[in-house]
Formats: sequence, C-alpha cells, structure tokens
Amino acid sequence: MIIEHSLAVIGTLLWGIILGLIYFGGLWLTVRRLTTGKHQAIVMLGSFVIRNALMVIGFFPVIRQGWQYALICLAGIIIVRFILIHRIHGRPC
Repeated sequence: MIIEHSLAVIGTLLWGIILGLIYFGGLWLTVRRLTTGKHQAIVMLGSFVIRNALMVIGFFPVIRQGWQYALICLAGIIIVRFILIHRIHGRPC
C-alpha cells in the first residue's frame, strides 16, 4: 500500500514536470518566434490556446484523483518554471 502510494506521488510529480515542460517550453518557443515571424498576434494567441488546452487536458485526470495530487502536480510545474528561468536568464525573476 505504501509503495503504491509512493509510486503514485512520484508519477504525479513527473507528470507535472512533463506538463511544465510542455507549457513553459512552448511559451519560450513562442516568444523566440515572435521576434522573427509574421502574424505575431495569431502566433501568440494560437500558442496560448494550445498550451492552455494541453494543460487542462493533462491536469484534469490529476484533479480527479484528489486535491493532494493536484498540488503535487502543480509543484512539478513550478519546479520546471524555476529551472527554465534559471537556465535561460541565469537568475530568478
């Protein structure tokens, strides 16, 4: 029972990390593309819609497991945010 719970927690944290990579990685790619591409508003809006749709689709099954798992998943997303900020800027914002 404890091992199953531990695996569920680790899996949820990893899932949050994957969601964070998709969301913030997509945001980073969008921002980089805005400087060189045409139709910047369409690119920005499209990226926003796609990233948020993927986040909702990926986060919904976690929320159904309970609020504790939702917080663990959110922690994974926030961890990715801090790592990417540190890697891109070298300092936290």
